[in-house]
Amino acid sequence: MEPPSPRTALENLTLVDADALDCGVCFLPLKPPIFQCMVGHVLCSQCRDKLASARSCHVCRAPMDGGYRRSHAMEKLVDSIRAPCPNAPYGCATKPAYHDLQPHIKACQHAPCHCPEEACGFVGSTETLLAHFTTGHGWPCTTDVRAEESFHMELREGFNVVDVVDLDGAMKLLFLVMVSPERLGRAISAVCVRPPRADGDEPNFYLYGLELEFDRPSRWHGDRQKSCFDVECTDLSDGLPNADDRFQFLVPHIIVLPYDDNPINIRACIYTQIR
Repeated sequence: MEPPSPRTALENLTLVDADALDCGVCFLPLKPPIFQCMVGHVLCSQCRDKLASARSCHVCRAPMDGGYRRSHAMEKLVDSIRAPCPNAPYGCATKPAYHDLQPHIKACQHAPCHCPEEACGFVGSTETLLAHFTTGHGWPCTTDVRAEESFHMELREGFNVVDVVDLDGAMKLLFLVMVSPERLGRAISAVCVRPPRADGDEPNFYLYGLELEFDRPSRWHGDRQKSCFDVECTDLSDGLPNADDRFQFLVPHIIVLPYDDNPINIRACIYTQIR
């Protein structure tokens, strides 16, 4: 058996003390440009600027004639150390530089979402959630839906799943449409299931909304109702948002009787807007 190559051995290295990659002043991960004293104690660029007038090292008090100097070797080292995303079990294959790990985690779209069913602890990506909703719970699902295009839904009481492709076809969206009995009819509300986005990670990102419409034609007159409302995005880690805080589209008893178990026929459209 051939011995492992040096490169293979290096790939299996374990970092015992991650603090060695942190700034010695602010204790945040070091990223270029990095500076050091004559002995080799390092600090980040922002802390170097704050200590520009210092005449000795912040650690060893060695004289600082000429100030802190660039540590090109340390810069190369921190750029070469890659960390797997903690969302790797949910499909993320990205291995950012150690100093970029936390920003990546905040924006990672593979962060897990949760099943809203009580007593169900399933956690997974939106792709696995879709399979869990339809196979594990048997919730009805409307597929092949494209954003901004009208489609037909047959909604039953409880959870209804909508599998959506966004405008450019690059991303799939997962919507849950809930139907619950109310005194005057059936209330319909919705959420978009997706990982949270970190503020400022994307200068333009989409918000989602839902347009619902039903009508009941008759010989003499007809009943028709149409509403457009924004849809909250959530990873459901805290369960479903409070129903009182969500817009609820009411289908009155004149359309669906209280004892009627047939699905509610609704025309719908999922639309997007850029914030």
